[in-house]
Amino acid sequence: MKKWIVFGLLMLMVIPATEAGRRKAKAGKIDNDVYTDSRYGFQMPIHENWKPRVEKDESDVRLILTQRNYAIPPDYLNAQDYTKVPRVVVYVDTCSVNEHQFIDSLTSYDYKSDQKNAIMKEFDFLHEMEIIPKGRSRLSVGDVSGTIWKGESKYTKEIQVGSSSGATRVKGSYGGAIMALKPDRNTIVLIHMMCEWDYYDDVLREVESMVAGMVFPKEKKGKK
Repeated sequence: MKKWIVFGLLMLMVIPATEAGRRKAKAGKIDNDVYTDSRYGFQMPIHENWKPRVEKDESDVRLILTQRNYAIPPDYLNAQDYTKVPRVVVYVDTCSVNEHQFIDSLTSYDYKSDQKNAIMKEFDFLHEMEIIPKGRSRLSVGDVSGTIWKGESKYTKEIQVGSSSGATRVKGSYGGAIMALKPDRNTIVLIHMMCEWDYYDDVLREVESMVAGMVFPKEKKGKK
């Protein structure tokens, strides 16, 4: 009897450990500064100025990048924490429409869906109150077609420079970009970026260089 009790206790210990191991499965791996996605098979080079964080495989967010050496607006030199640190989110989901239509649905104030709600939780720029579209253009990565949408959002902040100096009002803008790629008719790869507008062009240039280096497999692994 005691043998079976001990066996049962061991099983109770082993099963949670096994489940925990499954939960920790990553969306991909990084080797020699190249991210390879474990589910979709695409690769993306990581610029040396960006710190990567690989998400869980069960998530539609596959990879998050944060710029290491980012510029700080002059108004924030004495309150650097107010700076919007440049951040990139790589998001992959199912999609039956083309990339242009999908971008339209994301940037529309009227369109609502569960999928859009999930994406907006990760795409900070879409939460801004007033977004000024800055145009869109076609994008291609090898044989994969896509589009890039750009926007600007102005803001006014009250920043606390020191404990005794009081608050200072600062006006500025954020810049945002969403790149959408269709490696096949059922999948869409989204790359979202947001940063301070003063440094938008430089940040976007680094992000575009990473996206340009992406490689998609000829036969994609289907989403499970």
